Amino acid sequence: MYTNILVAYDGSDGSRLAFEKALEFKKALPHIQLSIIYVNEEDQESTGFMEAGNASAPVVSARVDSNYAQFMPPEIGEKRYKTPHDFVDTSAEYSKHMHNAIQQQLDAQDVSGTVLALEGNAAKTIPAFIEEQKIDLLLIGNSGKSGLQRFFVGSMSKKLLKESPCSVLVVK
Repeated sequence: MYTNILVAYDGSDGSRLAFEKALEFKKALPHIQLSIIYVNEEDQESTGFMEAGNASAPVVSARVDSNYAQFMPPEIGEKRYKTPHDFVDTSAEYSKHMHNAIQQQLDAQDVSGTVLALEGNAAKTIPAFIEEQKIDLLLIGNSGKSGLQRFFVGSMSKKLLKESPCSVLVVK
């Protein structure tokens, strides 16, 4: 059976479901080794400011092959919203936040596991990590993207299914 399980976690709803499924595995099979990784694709992100009428806001966008989507703060349309002068790229802080949030969830469930933040392209970094660590099973969430989004952005789940050297469980 499985002895070394990995969860690819990016904070999305799908990855949260995969994480919850991994917790179930660990509770049912306490002897397994559980690892949770977050891949920081910082080199694929660009930070800038978007102008919309009289308002502007920081925007983080990813290249087309990334699993991230564009996001904008909800205040973007408000005229009184001012561009923060002290805005700094917070990808390092986000990685720390992800690490702490995952570890807190493990602690709250009284589950032992290893939490790691890696850097690079997730579609390449995760399979390399699997091979290096001799992972038996990869748990990933289904992205839930529409057909058009999958066409332009690509599906990380699909890429990992194709590239992973181990069994993959896609959790919906």
